[in-house]
Amino acid sequence: MSNNTMDNRSDCKFRLLGCFDSILFWPTFVLFAILILFALFAPEQCNAFFSSIKDFFLTNFGWFIVAVGATTILFSFWMLLNNSFGDIKLGGKDATPEFSFYAWVSMLFCAGLGTGFVIFGVAEPLYHLYTAPSLLDSKTAGLAAGVPEAIRLSVVNWGLVCWPLFCVAGWAIGYASYRYKKPIRTSTGLYGILGERCNDTLLSKIVDILAAIATIGGVTMMIGLGVASITYAIKLLFGIELGAAGQFCVMLGLILIYIISSASGIAKGMKMFSESTGYMAIFLLLAAVFLGNTPITYSLNMILQVTGEFIFRIPQAILWTDSTQITPRPWAGNWFIFYILWNMSYVPFTGGFIARISKGRTMREFVFGTVFVPIITCILWFSIWGSNACFEQLSGFQPMWEVVKDNPEQALYMLLGSFPMGQILCFIAFVCFCGFAITTADAASHFIARQVSTGEEDSTLAMRVIWGSVIGMTGIIFHVTGGFNAIKSVAVSGGVVFIVVMIAYILSIWRMMHNDPEIKRNNFLPLKNRCE
Repeated sequence: MSNNTMDNRSDCKFRLLGCFDSILFWPTFVLFAILILFALFAPEQCNAFFSSIKDFFLTNFGWFIVAVGATTILFSFWMLLNNSFGDIKLGGKDATPEFSFYAWVSMLFCAGLGTGFVIFGVAEPLYHLYTAPSLLDSKTAGLAAGVPEAIRLSVVNWGLVCWPLFCVAGWAIGYASYRYKKPIRTSTGLYGILGERCNDTLLSKIVDILAAIATIGGVTMMIGLGVASITYAIKLLFGIELGAAGQFCVMLGLILIYIISSASGIAKGMKMFSESTGYMAIFLLLAAVFLGNTPITYSLNMILQVTGEFIFRIPQAILWTDSTQITPRPWAGNWFIFYILWNMSYVPFTGGFIARISKGRTMREFVFGTVFVPIITCILWFSIWGSNACFEQLSGFQPMWEVVKDNPEQALYMLLGSFPMGQILCFIAFVCFCGFAITTADAASHFIARQVSTGEEDSTLAMRVIWGSVIGMTGIIFHVTGGFNAIKSVAVSGGVVFIVVMIAYILSIWRMMHNDPEIKRNNFLPLKNRCE
């Protein structure tokens, strides 16, 4: 089959959708139509099906999942420290960044895990304080002595085991796309292995279809959590109890706002929403420091101790498998290994989106912005929110754990409600949460629309609206019909296949960087002349 045979199978009959790759569009669309119908008409069987997939991989391949995650983390460190490639830019030596550093980082967070940050910044340290194996083994579970460890585990889950995955995928896709004039697709990241045929082989088409499916699977969990949090906030702030119909209306409202944002493109709508949402998140973090019941010195001390323990225990953190037990405890599969798989489902979406917004960044700057800035942010975020939540629980201000263990989406509002001007802060958190949900759907729909289009950097609005609606409706349907466990199972199922793709990305980057003629010539130049 020639290089162009499969790429030329595009359909332009539906002008509103632009020219799209029919081999990618229709299988993806049909598969998700079947999935939604399955969830609607057989919710119990659907939940059981995806739960069985999740349990099978967590039980039998946890060791392999941890090994791939650790390899990716170490490889991202290699990317940062490699002097030969550190000054290489996405887009060539004359490329300049499209976005300021703050806008760029804000878009990374808002497009990726911002929604989860808001929910689990308060809730997750409490979960670990009472259930994590390391605290149970040291007999510090539920005690003040266990709080730093509970927060460290949260930073590992939200910082260390996810952003290196996004970084490697983003560079693999972005470098091949800008260097070799390829579309920003998941399969483009395989250029170092497949060469010029990276987009037109049967394997690459399968990867692109699975990327769209994994994206919807992963983002479904975030949207489902978002709907649960927004539903609770509406009840808290406005006294309105939302049933299934009301939750659908909320999702439709978010989709409408997302359409308005999406219509103006990434450089305007997405950038504006991301920056403003980022400022609100910073404001809420400062409110937690200065307005909460927790002494400021307790939070500051926590930041320093968590930082030290996190840095010096990185090797242990990335290779931990709970092997002191004959059968690993449920915590590993429910948290650490689950997070790796969930973030694997985010790999195609975040990798493609990061590639789109990172043109003009050097490899060193790219890794710093996509790995180390998020980790530093995680340390600050979870140390401050976690210390506040644990302090209130252990000091008897509020029974945080009793509420959080069953309803994590209520944690932030419960904490903020105890602060001065608590109602106002809860409203700001509600608006912030909506902003994260909108930008997540916006970025994910941009990615999927590009996946199924014929290489356009910015696909048509109609195409983005279709996939944004699919993402939103899938999240709400699984939230209503199957609950949180069903959503988790879908997310894990979406990430399974990209364990192998991540290994391929690492090999692809290695080969692209070592075989690129320009880099080879560049390495013979004096250091001061490189990449000028």
